[in-house]
This record gives sequence, C-alpha cells and structure tokens, in this order.
Amino acid sequence: MKQETKKLLALLMALVIAVSVFTAVSVSAAETEIADDIEETVAAEDVEEPIEQPALDGAIADTGVEPEPVTEAEVPTEPATEPPTEAPEPTVGKVKNLDRDSFESDSCYLSWDPVEGADGYYVYYLNADDHKNFSKFATVKTTSCNVKPLRQGTQYHFMVSAYINYNGKIIEGEKTLKKTATQPGKVTGLTKWRSSNVLEMEWDRNTRATGYRIYRTESGGKEVLYKTIKGNSNTSFSDTSVRQGRTYKYRVKSYRDLYNTSYSSEAGSITFIAGLCGPDYSITSRCSRVNLTWRANPYATHYEIYYSTSSNNSSFTKLYTTPRLYFNTTKLTVGKTYYFRIKPIYKSGSTYIEGTSNKKSAKVTDRAYGDYVGSTYVEISIDQQHMWVYKNGKQIASTDVVTGNEGSMDTPKGYHRINNKSRNIYLSGDGYSSFVNYWMAFIGSSYGIHDASWRSSYGNPIFKGNGSHGCVNTPYGAMSTIYDNIPTGTPVIIY
Repeated sequence: MKQETKKLLALLMALVIAVSVFTAVSVSAAETEIADDIEETVAAEDVEEPIEQPALDGAIADTGVEPEPVTEAEVPTEPATEPPTEAPEPTVGKVKNLDRDSFESDSCYLSWDPVEGADGYYVYYLNADDHKNFSKFATVKTTSCNVKPLRQGTQYHFMVSAYINYNGKIIEGEKTLKKTATQPGKVTGLTKWRSSNVLEMEWDRNTRATGYRIYRTESGGKEVLYKTIKGNSNTSFSDTSVRQGRTYKYRVKSYRDLYNTSYSSEAGSITFIAGLCGPDYSITSRCSRVNLTWRANPYATHYEIYYSTSSNNSSFTKLYTTPRLYFNTTKLTVGKTYYFRIKPIYKSGSTYIEGTSNKKSAKVTDRAYGDYVGSTYVEISIDQQHMWVYKNGKQIASTDVVTGNEGSMDTPKGYHRINNKSRNIYLSGDGYSSFVNYWMAFIGSSYGIHDASWRSSYGNPIFKGNGSHGCVNTPYGAMSTIYDNIPTGTPVIIY
C-alpha cells in the first residue's frame, strides 16, 4: 500500500510539470515523446529521491526560447548626487557723472550720481603737477566730497569708485576719473610806482599762472578787460592813456588754462588818481634832526611820512600824518643815515586813495651851517613857519610863527645868536610903531623874536603877502616861556 502511494505522488508531480511546460511553449511531437518517456520513467522508478526543481537560470534556455534583453530602464538605479555650487560674487556699478561743483583756490567740491546697492564710495586724488601716483583721500557714504586743503593753481586728478560689503568682504567697482584744477591764488603785492601822466604798477609773480588779466574802471564808469598779459614772468603794467585828476581802478587776476577751461584767481585791486604823485621835497639835517619840506599836491588832502634805516623799499614804516607841507623828526642818532618817503593821500568819506612817493635820505648831523649848536638853541623854519626851542636838550616850546613878508622883507637865514633881551618896548620903523611885551634881538636891533598882539593866527601861508617886517612874530603864551628860559648868547638857527 505504501509503495503504491509513492508511485501515485510521483505520477502527479510529473503531470504538473508537463502541464506547466505545455502552457509556456508550443510543444513539438518529439518533445511530447520525451514527456511520455519521462512519464514512463517516473512511473517505472521505484525509488524515493528528492524532486529536482528546474533551474530558473536554465529553464528558458532549455525550452529553446531566446531570453529578452534587460534594458537600463528596467534596472533600478540610485539617483546621482551633485556637489553644491557657490553663488557668484555681486558686481558693483561704475560711478557716473563725476563733476566739480565749486571753483576755489584751496579745495575741490566733487559730486556724482548714486550707484545702486553701494555701501559707500572711495575718493582718490593726484597732484598732477608734482606727482605720479594717486592717494586715497576719503571713504564717504554720500555722493559728494569736499577735497581740501589743496595747492592753489594746481592741476588735480580725482577718481571715485563705489564699493559694497559682501559677507565681510569689500568689493570695489570700477573707478571714474575727473581731471580739473584749483583756482590760482589771489594776486598779491600790488604796488604803485608812478602816478603822474603814467600809472605804473607791479605785483607778485604766480609761477603756475598762464598769464594775467587786467581790468580797468575809469572814474566810476564800466569795468572793462583792459589788458591780457601772456606768460607769468611779466608782473608789471604801465597805463599811458590817462587824464590828470581822474580816478582809475585796476583789478589784476592771474589765470591758468587747462582742460579747455580757464581757471582764474581772485583779483587784487589798486586805485590811482592820475597826478597824485610823490612831491619833490628838500631834506636836510640840522641840530640832530632831519627836516622835510615839500610843495602841495593839488589832489592831496594830507600826507603820510614813512622812514627806514635801510634803503630796502619793503622796510619802510609810517612815521607821521600831516596836512602841512613840512615835517621835522625828533632828535636822531648823529652820524646815521635815515631814508624817507612822503606819500600824498586823498581822503573823502570812505574813499581813501594813496599816491606814489619818492625816496630820499639824509645823514644826521648835530651842526647847522657848519657850526656846532649845542643843547640849548632856537630853531626856525621859514618854509614851515614854525619854531622849536630847546633847553639842555629838552624841547620847551614848539609853535607856529609868522616871518618876514616873502619876497620883500624876508627873515635872514643862517646861524645867529640872541644879542639882546627887553620887555615892554615899542618897535618902530617906516610907517609903523608897535608895542611888544617881549623882545629878543638876534641880528643887531633890527631883527628879533617878539610877541604880536595884532595877529590872531600864525603859520602857513600868512607870510606870503601878510608877513612881518623881517622879525619872527610869535604867540604871546609861547613867547613868555621862551623869554624866561633862553639867555643871551643862545644860537638861533633860521633856514
């Protein structure tokens, strides 16, 4: 019974295999015969052996059917992993419309259009006259920068670039260049040298200038560009087209031509009156002083006296201002030479115009007319109509006087001495008799110093037409002091 069961199971297994093969492929007659043989073999074997499963790898090949190729799509694959890429650095725009907004001699004010996204701007500069390399001047957050201090009249190149701060890294954009120049400095040192029928001036040289422009205004008229001087070496100008007594104002500018632009300085100005020139004057030294006397200038309201101990024209100092036509110094160093200038001035309200002046010198001497004077003496200037009295080196009186009528009764000049003193006497002559309180004769009994109660004023120009008979008329107050302090024998110096 057991044996029969085994045979039945083997037969069923063989049948299952046969059905499977028949279902998968078309079975040929030969193959059927093989299957029958198998069937027979299985039925004939009376052994217990494990059933051999068809090998899957060889099953198809055993059936004679070509395997279908396996495509890549059918093979599962892992997706490829690419490394992450960094984002590119941002770019910075270029500065546009860089320009100079002001024209100064010591600075340049720059401005430009804003660059989108910029965190700030770098400003560079170069002195193109003296250097070759740019230097960074400033870092700014705005779209403008005032670059200073700079040298006057100098060509400068500027560059401006925008920058951003990207993750802690500064990225700078392309630089924009601007070429320009500072204005020349103001013209200085304007000096008058002639103010007669020719007006002559000069000024300090500007070594960076292309030239100079001179503008002229005549007596309140319209200003005109009067002269252009090319080159910077010629620093003087003479105007011969002038009329006496007319006022001429000049403005002088230096200029420099660069980059199709004329850069012009602030003007120096100077004003003349044609004919307001330094007077010719006499200069002498007596009694340790220097005496200056000159003729009136028709356009002057007064005069300024300048002096120096050096002949250098730049070393003069103003000593005195006077409406008179004379000046006498105080006592100076005997044996030393002093230099003087007399400058006529016109002043009316706020208008102040200087004239030109001539330089003269005198060596100080303590003598007069070749004779020693001493420390006590009387000094009288006919031109100045003035008297000074010294006692033991100290001045005790200084007063205007009236001397002899000019041209007919002139007071004698020279070195004299007091020879007689009297009080309360009458002075008589041809057609006159005058009472005086004080009389001090210095030439015989004909010429002397005395008070003159009949006069109400003294000084220039009374002696020209209304002078004395040759004596020195003196105010009563001054005369009393002189009479009480000056003894007989005292020198009287008249010039």
